Amino acid sequence: MNMNQLYTLLEQTKSYLINSVAPNAAVIDYDSEALQKALNGLAELGLLGLRITQEWGGLEVNQQTFDDYQELVARYSGALAFLQTQHQSAAAMISQSENIALKQEYLPLMSQGKRLLGIGFSHLRRNGEPFVKAIPITGGFLIEGKVPWVTGWKIFSEFIIAATLPNGEAVFGVVPLVETQQENQGLISFAEPMELAAMTATNTVAANLQQWFLAREKVVFIKPKDWIHDNDKKSILKQTTFLALGCALAGIDIVEAANKTKSLPFLEESFQDLYSEFNDCRQAIREAQEDVNLALVEKHKLRGWAIALAVRCAHAAITISSGAANLKFHPAQRVYREALVFTVSGQTQAIKEATLQRLTNPKPNQKTIKYSQVIHLSHIIDSNIPQWPGDPTVELQTVAELAKDGYYLRRFSLGEHSATHINSPLSFHSSGIGIDGYLASSLVKDAVVIDISNQAITNPDYLLSITDIWNWEQQNGKLPADSIVLVYTGWQEKWLDNKQFLNPDSSGKIHFPGISKEAVLFLLKERRISGLGIDTHGVDSGQDTTFTVNSLMLEKPRIVLENLTNLEQLPARGTTLIIGVLRLKDGSGSPAAVLAFLP
Repeated sequence: MNMNQLYTLLEQTKSYLINSVAPNAAVIDYDSEALQKALNGLAELGLLGLRITQEWGGLEVNQQTFDDYQELVARYSGALAFLQTQHQSAAAMISQSENIALKQEYLPLMSQGKRLLGIGFSHLRRNGEPFVKAIPITGGFLIEGKVPWVTGWKIFSEFIIAATLPNGEAVFGVVPLVETQQENQGLISFAEPMELAAMTATNTVAANLQQWFLAREKVVFIKPKDWIHDNDKKSILKQTTFLALGCALAGIDIVEAANKTKSLPFLEESFQDLYSEFNDCRQAIREAQEDVNLALVEKHKLRGWAIALAVRCAHAAITISSGAANLKFHPAQRVYREALVFTVSGQTQAIKEATLQRLTNPKPNQKTIKYSQVIHLSHIIDSNIPQWPGDPTVELQTVAELAKDGYYLRRFSLGEHSATHINSPLSFHSSGIGIDGYLASSLVKDAVVIDISNQAITNPDYLLSITDIWNWEQQNGKLPADSIVLVYTGWQEKWLDNKQFLNPDSSGKIHFPGISKEAVLFLLKERRISGLGIDTHGVDSGQDTTFTVNSLMLEKPRIVLENLTNLEQLPARGTTLIIGVLRLKDGSGSPAAVLAFLP
């Protein structure tokens, strides 16, 4: 699948989750029928076979897209995320099987949920006497024992079981998830669903097998001794980790919603801190996935960080919800319980240790800026720089001379939106904060550069579009959340010519490129950026007299930088910005010294 198709898949998933799942998430957690209905919705969209190859009717998405999908589902319903993960895992296992007949029987039906399977092999992680044993016999294996955890009873029709062979290997095969008596007196039976604190709708049961005959036709594969431990090491930073991140994001959503309605400064700071840490954690995990030389202990630490972050975000959601959070069907209560489940999902001793270390010894994340070069992104301020019509002129007046006074000093005067500058919410929203209200941490951000200079050459009114963003992502990967998007139009080259920079026509209307409303809404809602910057006099085009983009960006204390320079020297991604502002009391903005640290 190409980038556009993968993007469409995730957008389709998100739309379904927001409209059909999120409003019923608390009920889905308790009600098996509601959970089944939510799962059927994913099935109807063909989203239950993301790891099945296209040859067998699946979508065969890449690992990053699958991780994004897992995070997305967990954000809106932990119970649905947990249940469908079992099926996705079963589908992936059958896809990897060499049993062609089994593939033909199951895989074409699994993407759309016409055949639903769970898994039951976590007991292989436990030390001591095997919980489930298998003896090879003619035509298959005879299985005896107890599977302590199987999810999806009365939802899935079958599950993949694992049983230990006499030589220590493990045979994996498909068995019914319904009480069944075989002709040879083999029996599989199930206990009543466990009374769990969270995700009770997933119907987790224990399975008992007595002399159960597993025919070779139902064998998925045979794995070597300790396979599960080796597999755990390989998948530490994959799906289960992203379920925890999705849970963290669900908690952050609740904090953000409270921040919008209660207008308390500490809520805004808490939201920004949690969301910034979420993005740092997520980015660190992404980078670790690409680092083949990263030590296993470091991967465990990252997994522990994701889990501890989910717990803290869930607790933050509880805190801001006050007493109502103790209500059984309150969103914060649901997320709080789901954090419990994702804490222990796929748990090993090493992950347990890393999680406890993160929970008991929380340390502030040490952030470093690694750079090879530093570049000024601010124009030099002089009295003849281009000025927005009506803005005060730039004045530089000498008040002390070296020869006369023993030192040299000038007085300067300019508007808050002159030269390279940053806008504050107060400039467009009467209830917004001034430039003095920005947190120091919000003025250090990662940045990407989108180049539309070729389009601007032929069309001075050109607006950055969603298509431009998609094209950029095809070349550079998904835009990182919490980053500043810098738009390079080439207009910086006109800075020394006042007329060309503002580019008025014969009627006095100004013409220079900017950013479209559709693009900024996409960047805010779908990419959750923290700022915009441009090398023209405004993120709004010269033709937009209502300042649409500024107004949308500054509904919160985000970053809006204008009149930047030297953007052509920056890479598409990897730059870190440090934005220096004058902390003017109740300032609508401030001239800004912007430094770019290049990787």
